[in-house]
Amino acid sequence: MAKKKQKQKKTTNSTKRVKIKIIGIGGGGGNIVKELSKKLDFSSTRLEFCAVNTDMQALHVLPDNLKKLSLGKEETKGLGTGRDVNLGKKIAEKEEEKIKSLFSDEKDLYILISSLGGGTGTGFIPVFSKIAKEKNATTLGIFTLPFNFEGRDRIKDSEKAIVDAETDLNAVLVIPNEKIFKLVDESISFTSALDVINDQLAKSLQGLLNTIYLSSLINIDWADIKRTISNGNKRAYLNTKQGKTKEDLDNFAKELLNNELVSYNFKDSENVLFNIEGGKNLSMQELSLISEKIHELAESAEIIFGLTQNLKLKDEVRATVLATGKEKKEKPKKKKKKTKPTVKRRSGVEIKKAKEEEIKKEEDDEKFFDVPAFLRKKK
Repeated sequence: MAKKKQKQKKTTNSTKRVKIKIIGIGGGGGNIVKELSKKLDFSSTRLEFCAVNTDMQALHVLPDNLKKLSLGKEETKGLGTGRDVNLGKKIAEKEEEKIKSLFSDEKDLYILISSLGGGTGTGFIPVFSKIAKEKNATTLGIFTLPFNFEGRDRIKDSEKAIVDAETDLNAVLVIPNEKIFKLVDESISFTSALDVINDQLAKSLQGLLNTIYLSSLINIDWADIKRTISNGNKRAYLNTKQGKTKEDLDNFAKELLNNELVSYNFKDSENVLFNIEGGKNLSMQELSLISEKIHELAESAEIIFGLTQNLKLKDEVRATVLATGKEKKEKPKKKKKKTKPTVKRRSGVEIKKAKEEEIKKEEDDEKFFDVPAFLRKKK
């Protein structure tokens, strides 16, 4: 077992100046960012929300607190790409200078969000990721995959877009929409299912922002967060859970480390941050048990924890975990080559000898059964 590393940070003020831009790409990404802008509780001096699309009508109905960028007017006449991924990619490549302007304001973190499967988001994401890397931006990609009923081709296009983008992004969090059925009944409406996903994502991001911005007794600073998501080509896990841990602390820890919506294997973790928010009665037992559970799942990871006093949380605890690691893909098993059975050829002498032995055996058997049973010698 690899040696476990755990760091405890002293309180600093470096995180309080961190600036973040959240960019929704395509129609689905814009809608997710719209919902996040309603729920994430921090000022515009720290958070900036932006939506990018080819569909001008979809941009027009978004609230004014989102900055909007329309691309591909010449190709689409202000409409969508009609699920044409190649057209989306062609537009993004042509509009590189406008896209570069999104990453020219030197924000500390850029969060790219897209609901993949359509032409705009799926086509744009690899190009946006490449430009972000060229601009030396620190990035976290959050992408949803289509429901199974939307068709295998859309899922394949989405998965390919992630493969193309993740080499240029610092970390990628993947949410297959199909996983929503682990949380809700299949009879739920399409829009209600999306609302559940958006709400879960908003809670997790709010927990991350609290970790970054709120004053802490044991502080996680921006350098820790940046190191966790840096180095590129990492898969990410993010989850926040709030509840009364004294009733069932063990179950609370298990649910915190098992976000049903996120595709992630904790065994691949290289870095884990976890922050606990609680009132004055927050116990060491709560901190200790969650830490132990993380160590069990992520044996080789460097683990950093923080502790935030939140007086709004009287009898409850809110915990947030951010983990990253390079996904280890299993190598396909090599198929064994079928070999033809070898046939041993016998000489004429060998064949004659074998035939004589066979005849002799038959004669011996006949003599044996000619003798009455009670006179036969038992072997």
